[in-house]
Amino acid sequence: MFDRGLSLDQAPPIDVIMRFYLTIPFFGILAAAAILGADAKTLLQWESPQTVAIVHLLLMGIAGMAMIGALFQMLPVLAGATIKASRYHARWIHILFVSGILLLSAAFYFDLYSLMHPATLFLTGSLGFVIFLMLTKLMNVENKTSSVKGMIFSITSLGVGLVFALLLALVFMNMDVGLDLNLLRSVHLHFMLLGWIGLLVMAVAFQVIEMFYVTPPYPKTLTDIFPLAIFALLLVYTFGSFFIPALSFVSDLLFALFFLVFAIVTLRRLMQRKRPVADATVWLWRTAMASLAASAIFGAAGAIAQSQQILSASALLFGYFVLSVIFAMSYKIVPFLVWFHLNAKGVLECPMMGDIIPAKRAIWHLWLHWAMLAGGVLLLFSPYSWKFIAFTFAAESLLYGINIFRAMQIYQSLKEKGIL
Repeated sequence: MFDRGLSLDQAPPIDVIMRFYLTIPFFGILAAAAILGADAKTLLQWESPQTVAIVHLLLMGIAGMAMIGALFQMLPVLAGATIKASRYHARWIHILFVSGILLLSAAFYFDLYSLMHPATLFLTGSLGFVIFLMLTKLMNVENKTSSVKGMIFSITSLGVGLVFALLLALVFMNMDVGLDLNLLRSVHLHFMLLGWIGLLVMAVAFQVIEMFYVTPPYPKTLTDIFPLAIFALLLVYTFGSFFIPALSFVSDLLFALFFLVFAIVTLRRLMQRKRPVADATVWLWRTAMASLAASAIFGAAGAIAQSQQILSASALLFGYFVLSVIFAMSYKIVPFLVWFHLNAKGVLECPMMGDIIPAKRAIWHLWLHWAMLAGGVLLLFSPYSWKFIAFTFAAESLLYGINIFRAMQIYQSLKEKGIL
Protein backbone atom coordinates (compact mmCIF):
# COMPACT_ATOMS: atom_id res chain seq x y z
CA MET A 1 0.00 0.00 0.00
CA PHE A 2 2.87 2.38 0.75
CA ASP A 3 5.04 1.94 -2.32
CA ARG A 4 3.77 4.55 -4.76
CA GLY A 5 6.51 7.15 -4.57
CA LEU A 6 6.51 7.28 -0.76
CA SER A 7 9.59 7.87 1.36
CA LEU A 8 8.78 6.70 4.89
CA ASP A 9 12.39 6.67 6.04
CA GLN A 10 12.37 10.48 6.09
CA ALA A 11 9.18 10.81 8.14
CA PRO A 12 9.43 13.43 10.94
CA PRO A 13 9.05 12.57 14.67
CA ILE A 14 5.46 11.80 15.60
CA ASP A 15 5.16 14.78 17.99
CA VAL A 16 5.79 17.18 15.08
CA ILE A 17 2.44 16.27 13.54
CA MET A 18 0.51 15.41 16.69
CA ARG A 19 1.03 18.81 18.35
CA PHE A 20 -1.14 20.25 15.56
CA TYR A 21 -3.75 17.48 15.58
CA LEU A 22 -4.13 17.53 19.36
CA THR A 23 -4.92 21.25 19.18
CA ILE A 24 -7.84 20.77 16.77
CA PRO A 25 -10.44 19.66 19.38
CA PHE A 26 -9.58 22.68 21.55
CA PHE A 27 -10.50 25.03 18.71
CA GLY A 28 -13.58 22.96 17.89
CA ILE A 29 -14.92 23.35 21.42
CA LEU A 30 -13.95 27.03 21.45
CA ALA A 31 -15.80 27.60 18.14
CA ALA A 32 -18.86 25.82 19.55
CA ALA A 33 -18.78 28.05 22.62
CA ALA A 34 -18.47 31.12 20.38
CA ILE A 35 -21.54 30.01 18.40
CA LEU A 36 -23.51 29.56 21.63
CA GLY A 37 -22.57 33.04 22.78
CA ALA A 38 -23.31 34.78 19.48
CA ASP A 39 -26.54 36.32 18.27
CA ALA A 40 -28.16 33.45 16.34
CA LYS A 41 -29.94 35.82 13.95
CA THR A 42 -26.69 37.40 12.72
CA LEU A 43 -24.55 34.27 12.31
CA LEU A 44 -25.27 34.05 8.57
CA GLN A 45 -24.36 37.68 8.06
CA TRP A 46 -20.79 37.10 6.95
CA GLU A 47 -19.66 40.66 7.66
CA SER A 48 -20.76 40.31 11.31
CA PRO A 49 -17.64 40.50 13.56
CA GLN A 50 -18.77 37.52 15.63
CA THR A 51 -19.25 35.45 12.49
CA VAL A 52 -15.81 36.48 11.24
CA ALA A 53 -14.33 35.33 14.55
CA ILE A 54 -16.07 31.94 14.37
CA VAL A 55 -15.02 31.45 10.74
CA HIS A 56 -11.39 32.03 11.69
CA LEU A 57 -11.63 29.66 14.65
CA LEU A 58 -12.89 26.98 12.27
CA LEU A 59 -10.79 27.62 9.19
CA MET A 60 -7.52 28.44 10.94
CA GLY A 61 -7.91 26.73 14.29
CA ILE A 62 -9.16 23.48 12.76
CA ALA A 63 -8.47 23.41 9.01
CA GLY A 64 -5.25 25.40 9.16
CA MET A 65 -3.95 23.39 12.11
CA ALA A 66 -4.73 20.08 10.37
CA MET A 67 -3.19 21.14 7.08
CA ILE A 68 0.04 22.51 8.49
CA GLY A 69 0.45 19.31 10.51
CA ALA A 70 -0.30 17.24 7.41
CA LEU A 71 2.25 19.17 5.34
CA PHE A 72 5.01 18.38 7.85
CA GLN A 73 4.19 14.70 7.28
CA MET A 74 3.45 14.76 3.56
CA LEU A 75 6.39 16.75 2.27
CA PRO A 76 8.98 14.14 3.27
CA VAL A 77 6.65 11.16 2.71
CA LEU A 78 4.76 12.06 -0.48
CA ALA A 79 7.28 14.43 -2.05
CA GLY A 80 10.58 13.20 -0.59
CA ALA A 81 11.36 16.73 0.62
CA THR A 82 13.20 16.50 3.93
CA ILE A 83 12.50 19.22 6.52
CA LYS A 84 15.54 19.60 8.77
CA ALA A 85 14.98 20.47 12.44
CA SER A 86 11.27 19.76 11.92
CA ARG A 87 10.61 19.49 15.67
CA TYR A 88 12.10 22.94 16.29
CA HIS A 89 10.23 24.55 13.38
CA ALA A 90 6.92 22.90 14.29
CA ARG A 91 7.18 24.00 17.93
CA TRP A 92 7.50 27.73 17.34
CA ILE A 93 5.17 27.76 14.31
CA HIS A 94 2.53 26.10 16.49
CA ILE A 95 2.98 28.55 19.38
CA LEU A 96 2.77 31.63 17.14
CA PHE A 97 -0.11 30.23 15.09
CA VAL A 98 -2.23 29.34 18.12
CA SER A 99 -1.53 32.73 19.72
CA GLY A 100 -2.38 34.58 16.51
CA ILE A 101 -5.68 32.72 16.01
CA LEU A 102 -6.79 33.39 19.58
CA LEU A 103 -5.91 37.09 19.39
CA LEU A 104 -7.51 37.58 15.96
CA SER A 105 -10.71 35.79 16.97
CA ALA A 106 -10.92 37.77 20.22
CA ALA A 107 -10.37 41.01 18.29
CA PHE A 108 -13.44 40.35 16.15
CA TYR A 109 -15.65 38.60 18.69
CA PHE A 110 -15.22 41.16 21.48
CA ASP A 111 -14.60 44.25 19.28
CA LEU A 112 -11.08 44.62 20.67
CA TYR A 113 -9.37 45.71 17.47
CA SER A 114 -6.22 46.72 19.33
CA LEU A 115 -5.50 42.97 19.41
CA MET A 116 -5.18 43.05 15.62
CA HIS A 117 -1.60 44.31 15.92
CA PRO A 118 -0.09 41.32 17.79
CA ALA A 119 -2.45 38.92 15.99
CA THR A 120 -1.20 40.14 12.61
CA LEU A 121 2.39 39.86 13.74
CA PHE A 122 2.02 36.28 15.04
CA LEU A 123 -0.02 35.02 12.08
CA THR A 124 2.22 36.65 9.49
CA GLY A 125 5.29 35.24 11.20
CA SER A 126 3.96 31.68 11.49
CA LEU A 127 2.15 31.40 8.16
CA GLY A 128 4.81 33.36 6.31
CA PHE A 129 7.47 30.94 7.49
CA VAL A 130 5.27 27.93 6.65
CA ILE A 131 4.88 29.27 3.10
CA PHE A 132 8.61 29.93 2.72
CA LEU A 133 9.66 26.59 4.25
CA MET A 134 7.19 24.41 2.36
CA LEU A 135 7.47 26.14 -1.01
CA THR A 136 11.26 26.10 -1.09
CA LYS A 137 11.24 22.37 -0.28
CA LEU A 138 8.58 21.57 -2.89
CA MET A 139 10.17 23.64 -5.64
CA ASN A 140 13.40 21.65 -5.20
CA VAL A 141 11.66 18.30 -5.68
CA GLU A 142 12.92 16.79 -8.94
CA ASN A 143 9.97 14.53 -9.72
CA LYS A 144 6.99 16.84 -9.31
CA THR A 145 3.95 14.57 -9.28
CA SER A 146 0.40 15.90 -9.60
CA SER A 147 0.13 15.91 -5.81
CA VAL A 148 3.34 17.94 -5.47
CA LYS A 149 2.18 20.45 -8.07
CA GLY A 150 -1.18 20.71 -6.34
CA MET A 151 0.55 21.42 -3.02
CA ILE A 152 2.68 24.12 -4.68
CA PHE A 153 -0.42 25.86 -6.04
CA SER A 154 -2.18 25.46 -2.70
CA ILE A 155 0.65 26.98 -0.65
CA THR A 156 1.07 29.78 -3.21
CA SER A 157 -2.66 30.50 -2.79
CA LEU A 158 -2.09 30.68 0.96
CA GLY A 159 0.59 33.29 0.32
CA VAL A 160 -1.67 35.42 -1.86
CA GLY A 161 -4.54 35.03 0.60
CA LEU A 162 -2.22 36.11 3.41
CA VAL A 163 -1.32 39.31 1.50
CA PHE A 164 -5.00 40.21 1.21
CA ALA A 165 -5.48 39.30 4.88
CA LEU A 166 -2.78 41.82 5.77
CA LEU A 167 -4.54 44.49 3.72
CA LEU A 168 -7.79 43.70 5.54
CA ALA A 169 -6.01 43.89 8.88
CA LEU A 170 -4.68 47.33 7.98
CA VAL A 171 -8.25 48.48 7.27
CA PHE A 172 -9.34 47.30 10.72
CA MET A 173 -6.37 49.19 12.15
CA ASN A 174 -7.92 52.34 10.68
CA MET A 175 -5.43 52.64 7.83
CA ASP A 176 -6.49 53.60 4.32
CA VAL A 177 -5.25 51.05 1.77
CA GLY A 178 -7.17 52.62 -1.11
CA LEU A 179 -9.14 49.43 -1.91
CA ASP A 180 -12.75 48.41 -1.35
CA LEU A 181 -13.22 46.36 1.82
CA ASN A 182 -15.74 43.97 0.25
CA LEU A 183 -13.47 43.24 -2.72
CA LEU A 184 -10.52 42.59 -0.43
CA ARG A 185 -12.63 40.23 1.68
CA SER A 186 -13.94 38.37 -1.39
CA VAL A 187 -10.50 37.81 -2.94
CA HIS A 188 -9.07 36.79 0.44
CA LEU A 189 -11.82 34.20 0.93
CA HIS A 190 -11.43 32.80 -2.60
CA PHE A 191 -7.69 32.23 -2.23
CA MET A 192 -8.01 30.79 1.28
CA LEU A 193 -11.03 28.54 0.69
CA LEU A 194 -10.73 27.43 -2.94
CA GLY A 195 -6.97 27.84 -3.32
CA TRP A 196 -5.34 26.97 -0.01
CA ILE A 197 -7.91 24.48 1.34
CA GLY A 198 -9.59 23.25 -1.84
CA LEU A 199 -6.38 22.66 -3.78
CA LEU A 200 -4.63 21.00 -0.85
CA VAL A 201 -7.53 18.58 -0.34
CA MET A 202 -7.44 17.85 -4.06
CA ALA A 203 -3.67 17.29 -4.09
CA VAL A 204 -3.82 14.96 -1.10
CA ALA A 205 -6.83 13.05 -2.48
CA PHE A 206 -4.94 12.29 -5.71
CA GLN A 207 -2.56 10.19 -3.61
CA VAL A 208 -4.38 8.94 -0.54
CA ILE A 209 -7.72 7.87 -2.03
CA GLU A 210 -5.97 5.29 -4.19
CA MET A 211 -3.43 4.42 -1.48
CA PHE A 212 -5.75 4.04 1.52
CA TYR A 213 -8.81 2.62 -0.24
CA VAL A 214 -7.21 0.68 -3.12
CA THR A 215 -9.13 2.42 -5.89
CA PRO A 216 -8.30 3.09 -9.54
CA PRO A 217 -6.15 6.22 -9.95
CA TYR A 218 -7.73 9.55 -10.83
CA PRO A 219 -7.82 10.32 -14.57
CA LYS A 220 -4.50 11.85 -15.60
CA THR A 221 -6.32 14.68 -17.36
CA LEU A 222 -7.94 15.69 -14.07
CA THR A 223 -4.78 15.46 -11.96
CA ASP A 224 -2.68 17.36 -14.52
CA ILE A 225 -5.16 20.12 -15.38
CA PHE A 226 -7.38 20.87 -12.37
CA PRO A 227 -4.84 22.36 -9.90
CA LEU A 228 -3.32 24.63 -12.57
CA ALA A 229 -6.75 25.61 -13.94
CA ILE A 230 -8.16 26.46 -10.50
CA PHE A 231 -5.12 28.56 -9.58
CA ALA A 232 -5.31 30.36 -12.93
CA LEU A 233 -9.00 31.00 -12.31
CA LEU A 234 -8.15 32.55 -8.95
CA LEU A 235 -5.89 35.03 -10.73
CA VAL A 236 -8.62 35.75 -13.28
CA TYR A 237 -11.15 36.19 -10.48
CA THR A 238 -8.86 38.67 -8.72
CA PHE A 239 -8.34 40.72 -11.88
CA GLY A 240 -12.06 40.65 -12.63
CA SER A 241 -13.00 41.69 -9.10
CA PHE A 242 -11.14 44.97 -9.48
CA PHE A 243 -11.53 45.69 -13.20
CA ILE A 244 -14.05 43.47 -15.06
CA PRO A 245 -16.79 42.06 -12.78
CA ALA A 246 -18.07 39.77 -15.54
CA LEU A 247 -14.82 37.81 -15.33
CA SER A 248 -15.41 37.18 -11.63
CA PHE A 249 -18.91 35.90 -12.35
CA VAL A 250 -17.68 33.48 -15.02
CA SER A 251 -14.82 32.40 -12.76
CA ASP A 252 -17.25 31.51 -9.97
CA LEU A 253 -19.25 29.32 -12.34
CA LEU A 254 -16.07 27.56 -13.49
CA PHE A 255 -14.92 27.07 -9.89
CA ALA A 256 -18.22 25.35 -9.21
CA LEU A 257 -17.80 23.14 -12.27
CA PHE A 258 -14.25 22.05 -11.42
CA PHE A 259 -15.04 21.18 -7.81
CA LEU A 260 -18.28 19.44 -8.81
CA VAL A 261 -16.39 17.23 -11.26
CA PHE A 262 -13.71 16.50 -8.66
CA ALA A 263 -16.36 15.51 -6.10
CA ILE A 264 -18.19 13.23 -8.56
CA VAL A 265 -14.96 11.54 -9.71
CA THR A 266 -13.89 10.98 -6.09
CA LEU A 267 -17.27 9.48 -5.19
CA ARG A 268 -16.95 7.24 -8.25
CA ARG A 269 -13.47 6.13 -7.14
CA LEU A 270 -14.76 5.28 -3.66
CA MET A 271 -17.44 3.11 -5.26
CA GLN A 272 -14.72 1.27 -7.19
CA ARG A 273 -12.50 0.44 -4.20
CA LYS A 274 -11.30 -3.15 -4.01
CA ARG A 275 -12.05 -3.46 -0.29
CA PRO A 276 -15.83 -3.80 0.02
CA VAL A 277 -16.11 -2.88 3.73
CA ALA A 278 -17.01 0.78 4.24
CA ASP A 279 -15.58 2.04 7.53
CA ALA A 280 -16.21 5.45 9.13
CA THR A 281 -13.48 7.10 7.05
CA VAL A 282 -15.07 5.95 3.78
CA TRP A 283 -18.38 7.42 4.88
CA LEU A 284 -16.67 10.65 5.96
CA TRP A 285 -15.06 10.95 2.51
CA ARG A 286 -18.43 10.26 0.88
CA THR A 287 -20.02 12.88 3.12
CA ALA A 288 -17.26 15.33 2.24
CA MET A 289 -17.62 14.86 -1.51
CA ALA A 290 -21.43 14.99 -1.41
CA SER A 291 -21.17 18.24 0.58
CA LEU A 292 -18.62 19.65 -1.88
CA ALA A 293 -20.86 18.76 -4.83
CA ALA A 294 -23.86 20.40 -3.15
CA SER A 295 -21.74 23.44 -2.26
CA ALA A 296 -20.66 23.79 -5.90
CA ILE A 297 -24.24 23.56 -7.14
CA PHE A 298 -25.50 26.09 -4.58
CA GLY A 299 -22.53 28.34 -5.33
CA ALA A 300 -23.32 28.41 -9.04
CA ALA A 301 -27.02 28.93 -8.39
CA GLY A 302 -26.30 31.72 -5.91
CA ALA A 303 -23.97 33.48 -8.35
CA ILE A 304 -26.57 33.31 -11.11
CA ALA A 305 -29.49 34.37 -8.90
CA GLN A 306 -27.38 36.89 -6.94
CA SER A 307 -28.90 35.37 -3.80
CA GLN A 308 -27.01 35.83 -0.54
CA GLN A 309 -29.12 33.14 1.11
CA ILE A 310 -28.13 30.51 -1.46
CA LEU A 311 -24.49 31.58 -1.28
CA SER A 312 -24.64 31.23 2.51
CA ALA A 313 -25.86 27.64 2.10
CA SER A 314 -22.95 27.02 -0.28
CA ALA A 315 -20.47 28.40 2.26
CA LEU A 316 -21.86 26.26 5.10
CA LEU A 317 -21.68 23.14 2.94
CA PHE A 318 -18.09 23.95 1.98
CA GLY A 319 -17.19 24.26 5.64
CA TYR A 320 -18.86 20.91 6.34
CA PHE A 321 -16.88 19.38 3.46
CA VAL A 322 -13.62 20.65 4.99
CA LEU A 323 -14.43 19.24 8.44
CA SER A 324 -15.43 15.89 6.92
CA VAL A 325 -12.10 15.57 5.09
CA ILE A 326 -10.11 16.50 8.20
CA PHE A 327 -11.84 13.87 10.32
CA ALA A 328 -11.56 11.23 7.57
CA MET A 329 -7.82 11.90 7.15
CA SER A 330 -7.19 12.03 10.90
CA TYR A 331 -8.65 8.57 11.46
CA LYS A 332 -6.29 7.20 8.82
CA ILE A 333 -3.16 9.26 9.48
CA VAL A 334 -3.04 9.11 13.29
CA PRO A 335 -3.31 5.29 13.64
CA PHE A 336 -0.77 4.89 10.85
CA LEU A 337 1.67 7.28 12.55
CA VAL A 338 1.38 5.48 15.89
CA TRP A 339 1.80 2.07 14.24
CA PHE A 340 4.67 3.21 12.01
CA HIS A 341 6.72 4.90 14.73
CA LEU A 342 6.24 2.00 17.17
CA ASN A 343 7.34 -0.45 14.48
CA ALA A 344 10.32 1.74 13.68
CA LYS A 345 11.37 1.38 17.35
CA GLY A 346 10.94 -2.39 17.18
CA VAL A 347 8.05 -2.56 19.65
CA LEU A 348 6.90 -6.18 19.64
CA GLU A 349 3.62 -5.33 21.37
CA CYS A 350 2.67 -2.82 18.67
CA PRO A 351 -1.10 -2.97 18.09
CA MET A 352 -2.69 -3.25 14.68
CA MET A 353 -3.73 0.05 13.12
CA GLY A 354 -7.40 -0.87 13.45
CA ASP A 355 -7.01 -1.24 17.21
CA ILE A 356 -5.40 2.17 17.83
CA ILE A 357 -8.65 4.07 17.24
CA PRO A 358 -11.42 1.44 17.55
CA ALA A 359 -13.93 1.41 14.71
CA LYS A 360 -16.82 1.76 17.18
CA ARG A 361 -15.58 5.14 18.44
CA ALA A 362 -15.03 6.38 14.89
CA ILE A 363 -18.61 5.36 14.05
CA TRP A 364 -19.90 7.35 17.05
CA HIS A 365 -18.05 10.34 15.67
CA LEU A 366 -19.63 9.78 12.25
CA TRP A 367 -23.13 9.82 13.76
CA LEU A 368 -22.39 13.05 15.63
CA HIS A 369 -21.05 14.55 12.41
CA TRP A 370 -24.23 13.64 10.55
CA ALA A 371 -26.31 15.03 13.43
CA MET A 372 -24.58 18.37 12.92
CA LEU A 373 -25.62 18.27 9.24
CA ALA A 374 -29.20 17.62 10.35
CA GLY A 375 -28.92 20.75 12.49
CA GLY A 376 -27.90 22.67 9.39
CA VAL A 377 -31.07 21.53 7.65
CA LEU A 378 -33.09 22.73 10.65
CA LEU A 379 -31.69 26.24 10.05
CA LEU A 380 -34.21 26.47 7.21
CA PHE A 381 -36.94 26.55 9.84
CA SER A 382 -35.34 28.30 12.81
CA PRO A 383 -32.16 30.35 13.30
CA TYR A 384 -32.00 28.98 16.84
CA SER A 385 -30.91 25.62 15.41
CA TRP A 386 -27.43 27.12 15.80
CA LYS A 387 -27.67 26.08 19.46
CA PHE A 388 -28.17 22.45 18.47
CA ILE A 389 -25.31 22.69 15.97
CA ALA A 390 -23.04 24.19 18.63
CA PHE A 391 -23.76 21.46 21.22
CA THR A 392 -23.35 18.74 18.60
CA PHE A 393 -20.09 20.21 17.34
CA ALA A 394 -18.77 20.50 20.89
CA ALA A 395 -19.59 16.82 21.50
CA GLU A 396 -18.01 15.85 18.18
CA SER A 397 -14.85 17.82 18.92
CA LEU A 398 -14.61 16.30 22.41
CA LEU A 399 -14.97 12.75 21.06
CA TYR A 400 -12.42 13.48 18.33
CA GLY A 401 -10.02 14.80 20.96
CA ILE A 402 -10.49 11.70 23.11
CA ASN A 403 -9.84 9.42 20.13
CA ILE A 404 -6.68 11.26 19.08
CA PHE A 405 -5.40 11.63 22.65
CA ARG A 406 -5.90 7.92 23.42
CA ALA A 407 -4.03 7.00 20.23
CA MET A 408 -1.13 9.14 21.40
CA GLN A 409 -1.36 7.53 24.86
CA ILE A 410 -0.82 4.14 23.21
CA TYR A 411 2.34 5.45 21.59
CA GLN A 412 3.63 7.00 24.82
CA SER A 413 2.99 3.81 26.82
CA LEU A 414 4.80 1.53 24.35
CA LYS A 415 7.58 3.63 22.85
CA GLU A 416 10.15 2.66 25.49
CA LYS A 417 9.57 -1.06 24.88
CA GLY A 418 11.27 -1.04 21.49
CA ILE A 419 14.26 -3.25 20.81
CA LEU A 420 15.77 -0.87 18.22
